[in-house]
Amino acid sequence: MNYLHQNNIIHRDLKTANLLMDENQVVKVADFGVARVQSQSGVMTAETGTYRWMAPEVIEHKPYDHKADVFSFGISLWQLLTGELPYGLLTPLQAAVAVVQKSLRPTIPKHTHPRLGELLERCWLQDPSQRPNFSEIIDILKQIAKEVADEGEDGCNIKSSDAFFSTVKRRML
Repeated sequence: MNYLHQNNIIHRDLKTANLLMDENQVVKVADFGVARVQSQSGVMTAETGTYRWMAPEVIEHKPYDHKADVFSFGISLWQLLTGELPYGLLTPLQAAVAVVQKSLRPTIPKHTHPRLGELLERCWLQDPSQRPNFSEIIDILKQIAKEVADEGEDGCNIKSSDAFFSTVKRRML
């Protein structure tokens, strides 16, 4: 995603179903059917993507940019963390309305690494300009991975982090 955004490409339908893992466990982004080069005017088709992963500004037919993908990434990351469908008790349209009108966001599980929880919340911020970009997301995820590895060397929390990454691998396969 960082590469796409560096080249002014907005995916516009980022969700777990469009993330594929190869035999080397490298995640690949798929389905570029609605992807677009970011227009300089900032005007793009509204409601493009899938409601459960869609950023509020897209749902509301407001101008949007690459930060809409960041919102979708946050929802996808939450889904990988929990194994649950975002807003699973709501219809897709109910979820979209609640995201916009009630600022509904998924509940972050209590066992979540604090830095990961903070990242999710930042990805879901209502104001797109306040969301991190993918280069910052990469840096944060690397820092979290290092912290988890360091904790593992100390014998702390290694089972929970191993379980998390094993779960992610299984769900991606």
